[in-house]
Amino acid sequence: MKKSTKGFYTIEAVIFLPLVILAILSLGYFIKAAGVWENCIHGAVDESVRAASRAYGKSHIPIGGIIEERMLSENPRLEYGRAYYMGNDGDEGTAIYKVEAGIRLVLPLGFEREFSFETEIKYRGFIGKRPERKPMGAEGLEQYEGENPVWVFPQSGERYHGEGCTYVKASVTMKILNGAVRGKYRSCGLCHSEEISTGGIVFCFSGEDTAYHRGTCRSIKRHTSVMDKSEAEKKGYTPCRKCGGA
Repeated sequence: MKKSTKGFYTIEAVIFLPLVILAILSLGYFIKAAGVWENCIHGAVDESVRAASRAYGKSHIPIGGIIEERMLSENPRLEYGRAYYMGNDGDEGTAIYKVEAGIRLVLPLGFEREFSFETEIKYRGFIGKRPERKPMGAEGLEQYEGENPVWVFPQSGERYHGEGCTYVKASVTMKILNGAVRGKYRSCGLCHSEEISTGGIVFCFSGEDTAYHRGTCRSIKRHTSVMDKSEAEKKGYTPCRKCGGA
C-alpha cells in the first residue's frame, strides 16, 4: 500500500485556514477602530486651533460641546463621544480638554468588542499677553551654569576652550593693508581677505594667529557657544592645544 501525505495537508488546511482568516478579519476591524479614533483626535485638535485663533480679548472659549458634536457627526459608528474641560493648568490662556470615545465592533462569528479611548488636548489661545520679563538676549544664552563649562566655535571650530583662553577672548588690532602687512600675515581662508585691495582696513590678532581678516569675518566676531565638557566631547570637540580646554 502506497503512502501519501496529501491527506495530512488537507487536514492541516482545514484546521488552520479558518484561524488565519479570523485573524486577518479581526486585524481589519482593529484598524477600523484605530481610524475612527484618529479621526476623533483630528477633530478635537482642529477645534482647539480654531478656538486659539479666536481667543484674543477673551479668557476662555468653551469648545467641549463643539468637539462632542463633531466627533459624533463625523463618526456615526461611535457609541459615545465626550469632551470635558479640565482647567488651565495655572497658565492664563491655556485650556485642557479630556476627550473620550467608544465604539462597539461586531467581530467574526458573532463576537462583539467595545473599544474605548481617551486622551487630553492642551492648547494656549493667542491672547496677546506680553511676557512680564524681558527676553534673555544673546548674552544670557551664552551663559552656562553647568559643572564643567567649556567654549566652542560651532561654525568653524574643532576644539573646546576654557573661558580665559585667548582664542575666546583675543585682542584684535586694526591695520591698513599694505605690503608690510601682506608680508607678515597671510590671508584668511574663511573671509577670503586676499580680495581686499591695498589701503583697505583689515584686522589681525595678537599672538599665534598669522592671518589678516575682514571686519565681518567669523573669527573676528568670535561667536561662541558654551556647553558642558562631556557634551562637547560627545560632539567630537577636542581640547585646545593652547589652554587645554580648562
